[in-house]
Amino acid sequence: MFPKLLSLAALAAVVNAEHWIFGGSKLIATTRLDSIVSPNAIGTHVHAIVGASGFKNVYNPDELVQSNCTTIPVQPDKSNYWAPQMYHQDPQGNLTPMPTSFNIYYLVRNGPKNEKVHAFPKGLVMLAGDTTRRTYNASSFADQAVSYVCLDYNNDHSGDPDWAERPDFFTHTCPDGMRAQVFFPSCWDGVNLDSPDHKSHMAYPVQAYNTGDCPDSHPVHLVSLFYEMFVSVDQFEYHGAGTWVLANGDTTGYGHHGDFQNGWDVDLLQEAIDTCTAANGNVMDCPPLAAVFDQAAADACTLEGSVVDENIGLTTPLTSLPGCNPIYGSGKPCANAGTPQLIPAQDPLPTGWTELGCIAEGTNGRALPALSMKDPNMTRAMCASYCGSHGYKLAGVEFSDECYCDNSVKNGASETFLTWSECSNHCAGNSYEICGGAAKLTLMTTGNPGASSPSSSSSSASSVSSAATKPVSSANTVSSVRATSVAATSVVATSSPTQTSVASTQSAHSVTPSTSPSTPATSTTGPSAPAASLPAGWAVVGCRSDTSARALTGYSFANDQMTVASCVSTCSSKGFLMAGVEFGRECYCGNSFQNQAGEPLPAASCNMACAGDATGTCGGNWAFTLYKHSDLAVANPGPSSSASVTPTSVASATQPSSTGTAPSNSTNASGLPAGWIAVGCASDVPSRTLNVDAFTSQQMTIESCISHCASRGHSMAGLEYSRECYCGSSFVNGGGAPLADTVCNMPCTGDSSKICGGPMALSVFQNTGTAAKASKRGNKARHFGRAAHAHSGVH
Repeated sequence: MFPKLLSLAALAAVVNAEHWIFGGSKLIATTRLDSIVSPNAIGTHVHAIVGASGFKNVYNPDELVQSNCTTIPVQPDKSNYWAPQMYHQDPQGNLTPMPTSFNIYYLVRNGPKNEKVHAFPKGLVMLAGDTTRRTYNASSFADQAVSYVCLDYNNDHSGDPDWAERPDFFTHTCPDGMRAQVFFPSCWDGVNLDSPDHKSHMAYPVQAYNTGDCPDSHPVHLVSLFYEMFVSVDQFEYHGAGTWVLANGDTTGYGHHGDFQNGWDVDLLQEAIDTCTAANGNVMDCPPLAAVFDQAAADACTLEGSVVDENIGLTTPLTSLPGCNPIYGSGKPCANAGTPQLIPAQDPLPTGWTELGCIAEGTNGRALPALSMKDPNMTRAMCASYCGSHGYKLAGVEFSDECYCDNSVKNGASETFLTWSECSNHCAGNSYEICGGAAKLTLMTTGNPGASSPSSSSSSASSVSSAATKPVSSANTVSSVRATSVAATSVVATSSPTQTSVASTQSAHSVTPSTSPSTPATSTTGPSAPAASLPAGWAVVGCRSDTSARALTGYSFANDQMTVASCVSTCSSKGFLMAGVEFGRECYCGNSFQNQAGEPLPAASCNMACAGDATGTCGGNWAFTLYKHSDLAVANPGPSSSASVTPTSVASATQPSSTGTAPSNSTNASGLPAGWIAVGCASDVPSRTLNVDAFTSQQMTIESCISHCASRGHSMAGLEYSRECYCGSSFVNGGGAPLADTVCNMPCTGDSSKICGGPMALSVFQNTGTAAKASKRGNKARHFGRAAHAHSGVH
């Protein structure tokens, strides 16, 4: 579709030119701000924005370089990169933003005259593309610089014009997503850092939009900048023209564009340009950039400033686009609802509360074991309010949606703070905030926790409800705006400042407190299942210790309807003679204690009510209530013993088959993306063996985990505990040891026919293709995998 601009020899030189890529870069914000076109105002349409955390509606280069962090892994690049958000429009006209990430290319192209290539000057801004354009001029470099690629990794579409790179939207779906691409002009007039149209101070080279010599009017040759905006169109149904809509209302794709504001350490960028001649896409082949590469900081980075207070479609579909942006060709006027205001992206903590930092979980139990809750709208403020209302001065949020309370850290934890970026899970209720990580807590404290007490039910309910009115995050990397729905939350209290029940409050939370934190219980396990409800021959043994490696490893499951009877019955039906219920909602089965766990504990250590039966006791923190069949004699585990149960009936103690009624293991998974294979079941560790990226979902599937990891450039994906997904390129922290398939035995929350790991056990998948190999070396994203022809006319 594009004219042939270069000879084959020149094309080869272009493809092999020095360049590096910031692949799979996540968004810092999705909001209707544009500091270049609409400074100090609300922007005209919603943008997907990557880069520095200091982004706001006005550009000040001195302030931007002081940003706390950036979603670009090379942290001294505090620039911002943005483009219009893309929406899916269903046949009824409902609009939903599609998940988006960016690949940012820096290309050193000297042109035939071998001109010196310069870094972007401090304060430079520029725009490529035209938001108002709805046609295509094949002779215009500016028009050629905007294009689309439809991704299909499983089929070869070479020579098919319907699949060739093109300047507008495709007329069919894209099985593996679509790239919306923008190539910026690389020639500067040498004087102006901006211009009235944000373009005139820049120009494309003489020979082509993507390479060549600079014209006399713009003699300073800058490094070339290119965006690939990866849009997950494959997650939505395609129904013809109008399915895909840019936030400016464009349904053709011609109106796509990109904006850039410079926040680089200019000297570092110039050093990279001058010295990284061996870089061929891989940032790690450029020593100056590799030395400051910090993917963890990029993953944990959150916006410092404000977002527009409006619904952009993340919680429920829209019927019109934010701003005055009528759908192109619809004939309908815009639904202008007035000018919204700015609000802080991160919700302030309750008065008197302060965030301390990131700490590791306890080594032999929870760091904050007194009280806990879990909420799909979790924020830092919600957790702090909840803990404070129950009289606790410490609050910790973990793994996006979990909250823990106490008055001191316990069970081997300490307030020795980790590097801030080790807490990298975005809050379930506000993706602009961080809520801990895998086995890591974002710790908060207050000097006055008694603002509301359990005896004041209305106060408790009010504090939780008001904190719960927070942003709700979308899948993948589309950032969030405010919403007001508050889902019911399951809360288990292991101790509380008083014995006053708050179960009758108007809060959405159900709380079952027991004893005061200053007077821990020592003599009771609470109610247990009546003998009549247990299968014949089964009886309670007592409270036993557990570890992250698990004492009972034969089979496990977890749900919010857990009872003693359901756990024991399940274990019995699968041929096991021991059953342990833990943490209110977890069930473990086995015929012997493993991993030097299973030691007797005081009855008070098992003090959590069962999630499905508040009259029953279902273990505690790293403690399970043990039940056994009479055919087994239980002995305490020795210091080096891995098995401590002696079956008296060999036949009944036989390990059950890994199949039975359970779904097939991940090693038998079919329908994986091209290049991905199932590795098998592998051990995890508390510090995580795939520790680069993680998310949790109640709709978790093998495919969604692999897609998430692959889109961020990771060659390994691991699923654990039914709903958790972990990404990396190699096993670290001593994990990854092969385990029996039977250890990975928990059905996926989003597909009960498939297995998504087990307790501290990962169902592991790996990409063995060429794209994955490049990813392991260069932190590139999945969509870098492409045929050689795919960019021969673009880059």
